[in-house]
Amino acid sequence: MMKKIFQKTTQIMPNLPIREWVEKRIQFAIAESVAQAHHESKQQLSEFGSEIQAALQGFISELPDKAYVERRVKLSVLEMQGFFDQNVEAVSANLRALGKAISELQQNFQASSRKIEKTQDEITGHNETLEKINMHLHAISKVFSELKQDLQDKTSEIPKIHNDISKKYHELEENLQKLSSRLEFVRMETLYEVQAKLHKTDHSAVAPKIINQAKLDAMKPDGIRLNVGCGHIPLDGYLNIDGRELPGIDIVCDANSIPFENGSIKEILSAHLVEHFSCNILKSVILPHWFNLLETGGTLVTVAPDGGAMLEAVNAGTMSYDDFREVLFGGQEYDNDFHYNMLTVDSFSALLNHVGFSDVKVEYSGKRNGKCFEFRVTARKP
Repeated sequence: MMKKIFQKTTQIMPNLPIREWVEKRIQFAIAESVAQAHHESKQQLSEFGSEIQAALQGFISELPDKAYVERRVKLSVLEMQGFFDQNVEAVSANLRALGKAISELQQNFQASSRKIEKTQDEITGHNETLEKINMHLHAISKVFSELKQDLQDKTSEIPKIHNDISKKYHELEENLQKLSSRLEFVRMETLYEVQAKLHKTDHSAVAPKIINQAKLDAMKPDGIRLNVGCGHIPLDGYLNIDGRELPGIDIVCDANSIPFENGSIKEILSAHLVEHFSCNILKSVILPHWFNLLETGGTLVTVAPDGGAMLEAVNAGTMSYDDFREVLFGGQEYDNDFHYNMLTVDSFSALLNHVGFSDVKVEYSGKRNGKCFEFRVTARKP
């Protein structure tokens, strides 16, 4: 009967979940084992009693008190049967206890299974979350790698960018210096032109006038020698020139409009004249005009206050402030008695070289002449 029930149950089990099917299978196996053990015990007891009765049948028939013996045998069989029944009952009780323990284990297993399922679900959820995190980490890692590579590329370009910036900076600095120099040059050129125009305007009223033509004609065969800006100190052997018609003057004209053709003068001498012009006028008007008048190989002789020597004298206390001021700025007693420049041997030599003169020589410097210290410089037109 139990076997049929089990076979019938197994036909249903496969449709159940595997865990539930296993639990049912264990329960049916326990019930079947208990029934089978009880049945086999009774069968063995019956067979054993039959064998005893058969074995004792002949023996009892020969005994004088058969009834007594039969009763004793039956009593023994009953006692044995009771013993087997007790053993079977004990085994059944043990099996029932085992079944109960197994049932409790099953319940615990079910509870554990539910916890395991819940844990598995949580693990599955965590795994999905972890998978998403891994995907995000992979994406972040990819972006980080790209950023790292981009940073490395940019970092590798920094020296080149620095060099380019440094190069551009130096180029800009050079251009600014050139621009500054150019602006300064334009400023100075503008001032030169303004001063030159002012100079010409101020002195254009002095029309060139040759007073001593005979002296000029007599000097031509040996070469014309000019003493420009002589004032009250005319010199023999020279055509004495000044802007004022003073005694001993041969030609009245301004220093920048001497009435001779270019390349026709052998020598030009000026004593205490160049300091009456600003550096710009001297460099752009006066000296170029004199340079053009001289013939090739002609000589320019210049005597002027020695600014360097006077500064040393003032510092040493050998030249008074009043004398230094008068020599530096001029006596200022008449229109052309103003000084606009302070020259040294080196600065004037540089001016001569700038205009185009060569063989610049300093005949003397720091020579005392009344209140003034002066120098004498010669130069040649190449």
